[in-house]
Amino acid sequence: MLRRYLSIGILVFLFGSLVYAQDVQRTGGFARLLGMGYNPYVVDPYGMTVNPAWGSAYDNFLFGDLGSTTGEFEPGGVGQFASANFRLNDQLTLGGILSRNDFNGMAIAALDPLGVVGLGVVNTLNDLPGVTLPAINLNNNFELMGTFKFGNSVLGLGVAYASTTNEETPAGGSTTSSSASQIGVNVGLLANLSGNFKLDAGVSLVMPSATHTPATGNESKVSQTIIGANIRGFYKAFQKVTFVPVIVFLNSSGTIDVGGATTTSVDMRSLMVIGVGAGINYKVGDFLLAGGPAFALTTFKTPEVTNVSPELKTSALSFPIWNLGAEWMLTEWLVGRLGYTAVTSKVTTETAATATTINEAVATSFFGPNGATVGVGFRLGDFSLDATVNEDVLRQGLNNIGGGGATFAYLSTSYAF
Repeated sequence: MLRRYLSIGILVFLFGSLVYAQDVQRTGGFARLLGMGYNPYVVDPYGMTVNPAWGSAYDNFLFGDLGSTTGEFEPGGVGQFASANFRLNDQLTLGGILSRNDFNGMAIAALDPLGVVGLGVVNTLNDLPGVTLPAINLNNNFELMGTFKFGNSVLGLGVAYASTTNEETPAGGSTTSSSASQIGVNVGLLANLSGNFKLDAGVSLVMPSATHTPATGNESKVSQTIIGANIRGFYKAFQKVTFVPVIVFLNSSGTIDVGGATTTSVDMRSLMVIGVGAGINYKVGDFLLAGGPAFALTTFKTPEVTNVSPELKTSALSFPIWNLGAEWMLTEWLVGRLGYTAVTSKVTTETAATATTINEAVATSFFGPNGATVGVGFRLGDFSLDATVNEDVLRQGLNNIGGGGATFAYLSTSYAF
């Protein structure tokens, strides 16, 4: 659980937002970003999932992820979602996203991103006598998004909602019920502040919650508030070079109301992420080199439990975070990509020695992803298929003929019309 939270902190920086540093190409997706070293510095339609204002650039556009495999020749995939965006007039666009609880990222399309329903309510309520009906995990999210263009700027708005219910009513008895829901809102801005400086800013609010109402006694409830902000500045210093400073912020907090004869309220664990990066985009013809170093601080706090343990804090200071990627046209219909990612973190962990004293341990850790990535893109008219390549395919050589390994690790698809 702890490692999961710290890894989320790193991923928030890697995919917190996408920048407006080159001319928009109406192709791409999550697989493209993976193939370019988990790159947060390139323009891609995946930016709509974080900043809805990008919908103005990707109007009349269908895109989504086929994801990664769940097993050899198994249906379903991991990370799949679908999206459509339409131009209404010169100023307005309207679109939507359908996503599941395996969505990649921390935007409002993600369901229960920190595991409140699945981990918080179920574990908390199952410890209570007589609670046998947990909330059903959220797994079908709908996001509605739109944009409004004014002058040299675009304002975007997205709203999302999902819910589940679980009820049991015995003959002649009272109903026991559990429910879960999530509301998400994000606001984004794309603005040309001058001829050489552009701004991409997005703010997201995600509020997952779950409630259990027993046949008798007080209800129990868990609720969480997640606030994220992503800001990018793009300064075109030279004809071929654009500098890209990055600021990312995320904060989560919440409460658990434990019912029964009386109701007891306790604070949930909290998470805070602050990230700062400095990237460049170097573009010559159809060749693009993008990347740079970044710094991120992730703090995970467990509240004090009276007479049991003091407040405990675990933090990860990550530097450097390297995201490097290159992309170029191999042929008119085939794109090649290479990337490299490396993350070094110093993790400070506190554990309870007594009810009032703390043990502290400090260690270097290397949170994934780390290493080289390979990707390709297929351009067939207005249709695109982008893939992250399983790099072991390259090592197999002639063994690929008749071999049983998967060639593509992750797939995205799009169609511009």
